Amino acid sequence: MVRILLLPFLLVGLLGLGACAEDTSEIERLIDRGATVLDVRTPEEYAAGHIDGAANLDLGAEDFRDRVDELPRDTYYVVYCASGARATRAIEVMRGLGFGSVVNGGGYDALADLGLPTTE
Repeated sequence: MVRILLLPFLLVGLLGLGACAEDTSEIERLIDRGATVLDVRTPEEYAAGHIDGAANLDLGAEDFRDRVDELPRDTYYVVYCASGARATRAIEVMRGLGFGSVVNGGGYDALADLGLPTTE
């Protein structure tokens, strides 16, 4: 009985790990090898500063799912936002649409701190 009661707490804890970014060295390696970088923040956040070459697909936009569905599925994607939470939700949508090679880049500031080139 105790095991059954603990199961929901365990599942919630594990699901929360999805908001964590992948290993930073892995993120850098994927970007260096040509992964497509997606910024899922608002256009205003994107305009204030973004990773060079990142495409802006606002997770909150009504057409987000349709725009993602137009992307090629045979490439690697690094998805980021401000903290990693919206990136997690975007990745869930992408995986639901059949994208297999998608990783959470975490937050913009953390990626910029890695020394990735940015545009402001």
